[in-house]
Amino acid sequence: MTSKPITIIVSDLHMGGGRNDPGDDFVDHNLQFSRLIREQCSTPEGRRGDIEFIINGDFLEFAQVRPETYDCPSTKYWCSQPESLLKVQMMLDGHPEVFRALREFQDAGNRMTLFAGNHDVDLYWGAVQSAIRKIAGNVCFELGEIWYHRYDGRLRISHGHMLDPANRFENWKAPFQLSDHGVLRLEMCPGTRFMVKFVNPLEVTYPFIDNVHPVTRLAPILWKEDRYGFVVASWMFSKFAFRHGGSTLESTTSPIGHSLRDRIASDDGFLVQITELYREVSDPKASPEQVRMALNSEDPISDFLNQAMATIPFERWLAVLDALKPSTLSVDSDGLTLEIAKSGRIDSKEACRDAAREIWADNAEVVVVGHTHLPDQLTEDDHSYFNPGSWTRYLEANNEFRLTLDGLKVSVRLIHG
Repeated sequence: MTSKPITIIVSDLHMGGGRNDPGDDFVDHNLQFSRLIREQCSTPEGRRGDIEFIINGDFLEFAQVRPETYDCPSTKYWCSQPESLLKVQMMLDGHPEVFRALREFQDAGNRMTLFAGNHDVDLYWGAVQSAIRKIAGNVCFELGEIWYHRYDGRLRISHGHMLDPANRFENWKAPFQLSDHGVLRLEMCPGTRFMVKFVNPLEVTYPFIDNVHPVTRLAPILWKEDRYGFVVASWMFSKFAFRHGGSTLESTTSPIGHSLRDRIASDDGFLVQITELYREVSDPKASPEQVRMALNSEDPISDFLNQAMATIPFERWLAVLDALKPSTLSVDSDGLTLEIAKSGRIDSKEACRDAAREIWADNAEVVVVGHTHLPDQLTEDDHSYFNPGSWTRYLEANNEFRLTLDGLKVSVRLIHG
């Protein structure tokens, strides 16, 4: 694609359903995003049609808009095309001024380009692209690459989720899979699974919970809760971080997995409840003794609970775990809290800078990455790196020890008056 003389790049608007969507975190006071587009269009360059405006992934918040439209009991599959279409329609209806501005910008001869990110992989669907173009004009969709090139490769742009093991897709070129029921669906990355199956249900009560960045930092917050189901969930987050990179927590150090293993081995009453869940998740004919043998160590227990989270109603599997709360844990609580906190500390800012340095070595002069929601810039010699940050409210959880779920609930009331 021929580069326009001027390129403007933004990332991570996470635009939801507007006023009718209580979970919409897109910050657009006084229509500032549509005003930005119109202001660029009114410049001499914009009037000549010399500008390409790139939205570098996660423009639309498919992972959280209209959650009831997605009802797939799986850890592997995301939306079908009809489900994604219902979601995008709410976003189109919720932000009409933004999409009018996109059309006006292109009517002047400028180019509007959308790259997909991990939260809007749904842009791969042809019907979703058509719905957007019907309202917003002939938007360009560039999909399937980790790095996009402009100016003969001197400018490289990446949303950044493919640099993040927790949000990476196995087949980003064509992230489609035929589900077990013969329905064509999008691939679901691990981070979206946690968002959709765990964070979204909690957001009803704790509306700020999805704004903790990164999401793995929820582990030490959940650890401090009275509900033992949340404590187990913190262990699951820690296991998730360990498996998907950046964790300092070894899988053998947690007493939570040991406690679950011991209760399955010795508590027949709990085994009966776990067996009921196991039959729904894995094997409808499994006997309690077969379940006891299958769940005899931390990793298979963690795998089972992740599958339960994906396939069984949220409160049901949490309630089974709540009933297990022990009177004490046989470890130093402060020490464990520190270890759980470490498990979520993936230094995404430095990881992006390292990726930029690698791309500089491939003759790039300027590198732009999004995804982290953290604005950043770096100049070394004749090379530059930029992260434009996010258009959402977010909480960079540098001090998890002070945060509680109730605190996240209060934060929303403070922000909105």
